Amino acid sequence: MPESTYQLELRQATLDDAELVADLEALRDPAAPPDPVFVRHYWKMTDKLERSMRRIAVRDGEAIACAGASHESWKDGEKRYGMIRVLLRGDMWSDARYGHLVRLAEDWLRHEGAEISVARVRKSFARDLAAIELLGYLEIRQMRISELDLVAHREKILGTRELCRRQMRDQGVRMLVLSEDKDPEKYRKLHKTVVESEQDIPTVVPRRALDFEDWRSFWFGSPAIREDKLWIAREGDDIVGTSVLDTPVVRGIPFTAYTGTSRAVRGRGIARALKYESLGQAVEEGYARARTNNDADNPAILRINEEMGYRPIAPLIELHRALD
Repeated sequence: MPESTYQLELRQATLDDAELVADLEALRDPAAPPDPVFVRHYWKMTDKLERSMRRIAVRDGEAIACAGASHESWKDGEKRYGMIRVLLRGDMWSDARYGHLVRLAEDWLRHEGAEISVARVRKSFARDLAAIELLGYLEIRQMRISELDLVAHREKILGTRELCRRQMRDQGVRMLVLSEDKDPEKYRKLHKTVVESEQDIPTVVPRRALDFEDWRSFWFGSPAIREDKLWIAREGDDIVGTSVLDTPVVRGIPFTAYTGTSRAVRGRGIARALKYESLGQAVEEGYARARTNNDADNPAILRINEEMGYRPIAPLIELHRALD
């Protein structure tokens, strides 16, 4: 059967399909393949915290296509955004098939009552980007995916970490991993700081603040986040900042999941010190590379990344289309 006439046979995807979809996505970026264990956790939490849909096509035991859509609970009077994500294996590619997957996701969002469909596509995935732009999606903003060579920058990272430690001690700020913190209220204090700092991340699509229990399930239910790799900064009785790496369970490379500080302590180098602690730990554990993703309108963290030696991989383009 010629590939140009092959019809995708899509079915509902279950959590057990996470590994198949992770393998499909890994074909596009074999240098940093997604960890199937983390993909499964992300799907599970999306299903719990949002409304979601996923469809998958499987051929000879391998995923050849996937279409998904999700949205948070909308507040009265705000624009109703929904997210779509489409994957199509290269040997199955056609603009028509890709468009079919996009329309499938859009139709579900439209039925849910969404007004705007949002897709995020790496600029280096030129075929996907061109196809979705032909469907009427327009670029709204960019994020930056960057990679740090931990071997080449080992001495710089470890040396600057020592300098940061002295600076933090001079300010009365303690740096430690969460597993070492004996405060029974540490999770609630960390949640408060994370929620506050998240609200200052530039965005067009509203970001819902998770309540404590949902946040704790999302963060600490993840097999990629470990308390002995989650760095916090304490000043007095407060947790004033954090930086944490997602570390692979099955495969992949470490990825900075989050770095942020409370508003009251910004401008004092605390986020910088936290990030050097996190990456210094990765260096000592033998990782060769690490990646991060930051909004292009977040100059403070971008300056830290540049200083550390991160090099751009590709912009992540956020595109929107009105669902008429």
